[in-house]
Amino acid sequence: MQILVIFLLLLFLTGPVCAKEVITHTTSRDDGSPISYYLVPHSYDADTLLLILQGSDCNSVLKIDSIFSDYKYVWPEADLLLIEKYNIDSKLKYSTDPARKDCPAQYLEKDSPAQRVADIKVVLDIIRKDGQYKRFILLGGSEGAVIANLVTADVDYIDATISFNGGGRRFIDDVSHSIAAKHKKNPAEARKEIDGLKGFAEHVRSSKPFELEVSGHGYHWWQQMLSIDQLDTLQDVKSPLLIIQGGMDTSVSPQKTDELMQRLKELGKKNIEYRRYEALDHGLKNSDGKSLRKEVVGDMNMWLKSKIGDPEKHKIH
Repeated sequence: MQILVIFLLLLFLTGPVCAKEVITHTTSRDDGSPISYYLVPHSYDADTLLLILQGSDCNSVLKIDSIFSDYKYVWPEADLLLIEKYNIDSKLKYSTDPARKDCPAQYLEKDSPAQRVADIKVVLDIIRKDGQYKRFILLGGSEGAVIANLVTADVDYIDATISFNGGGRRFIDDVSHSIAAKHKKNPAEARKEIDGLKGFAEHVRSSKPFELEVSGHGYHWWQQMLSIDQLDTLQDVKSPLLIIQGGMDTSVSPQKTDELMQRLKELGKKNIEYRRYEALDHGLKNSDGKSLRKEVVGDMNMWLKSKIGDPEKHKIH
């Protein structure tokens, strides 16, 4: 079968970074493989933990600059937690190529939404045993938004979650939107590629595992991403959740996100709020290419304060 190569723009923004005061930890999965995770302490007595989840790229989470330059300020008073994906650590060189040739073979074989959720739960269980943190906040963008939603739906100790540019109910609609945007001036080519995508999706969903590498991902990732129903996921979320979507996003479908949120509203999900930033793209940039991340992060912080309280008010003076 000819595999359609789809170049997804589902990266959680760009740029390598060297973080100060990163404490590296390792634990093991049931199969014996290591999970690397990192704590970046704000202060010795921080009572809030902020877990930031990267997107779909094959990069070390430590090398995603936007986490350290902007996203950690979603709740500056928190200690920051970052968790690597399967068989990735900080030794992997940073790359913006979604189909990079040096991506570890085990990552391509094993990485999937279910694996990420399982790893996150293992790490959080270890950290929660210490009893230091009274509050847990999750933030994810792109694929990280999907994972944040899945984790929050699966456990009962997340106090608030923010997911942005994670797309609509079904991943195939988001990929189709991305293809249509890529071939904006050639609708016939877009239709042809979307038809190919549908055939590919049907083949992956109905087949037993086989060797596959498309757009930097393997069988398990594709099979699961194409099977997730975000409506089902979000119905199971009980704690406060803010969903943000850029109206100019060409990687996931703003229209399908609108439809998903409308359906949740009809179902009476009052704990989930939605904000659409009409002029922003997948990376929270405007049409001039100017990043408005800092402004959006400021809005995220205000929303969190309205849900879990202003940390300034809890300080002892």
